[in-house]
Amino acid sequence: MRTVVEVGANFGNDTEHLSGGNSGNVRVYAIEPTPELVTHLEDRFAMNDNVTVHPVAIDLEEGKAQFNIAGTRDWGCSSLYEFTEDIHEKWEDRPDFAFTDHVIIDKVRLDTFMADNSIEWIDYLWIDAQGNDFRVLKSLGDRIEHVSEGKCEGAYTVDLYSNTDNHVDDIKAWLEERGFACTIVPDNVGKEADVHFKKP
Repeated sequence: MRTVVEVGANFGNDTEHLSGGNSGNVRVYAIEPTPELVTHLEDRFAMNDNVTVHPVAIDLEEGKAQFNIAGTRDWGCSSLYEFTEDIHEKWEDRPDFAFTDHVIIDKVRLDTFMADNSIEWIDYLWIDAQGNDFRVLKSLGDRIEHVSEGKCEGAYTVDLYSNTDNHVDDIKAWLEERGFACTIVPDNVGKEADVHFKKP
């Protein structure tokens, strides 16, 4: 069975696609720290034996942390980080760049998560951790060698969050040092970009 780890499952739309449905030969570990979204995911995939939902955040350091919830639109801007002070000047017409609540959540490293869930190999690693993607990758430690391919997101021309190290050029260089071939795909407004990575 193919193993997919999804860091930042949100409402589960990508989870659905990644799982291939209940009859697919794919097991998806859907990781999401937002309590309201965890409840939604558990309900949505209650009948899908191939999806398990995990209410934690992945980070380089383990422990408790404040998680900032942006509870408008698709809730997709929720993050461990604060928005940059000038984000509305650099990225206009985005009212969802505002936090509506804060909760304390658990953080775990990805190598720890793999050990705790007896994951020997990740066939596809999907990361959308809102300013924390690079740290998610680094939290694999030596287990980065047990990843075939994946996708993550980083800052391209605009920093959405403050006090982060999540630029696509740095992510790409780090992955290439570890033997991955990488492709950068900017979003439709050129602010952020996806980094697709794969072992040749």
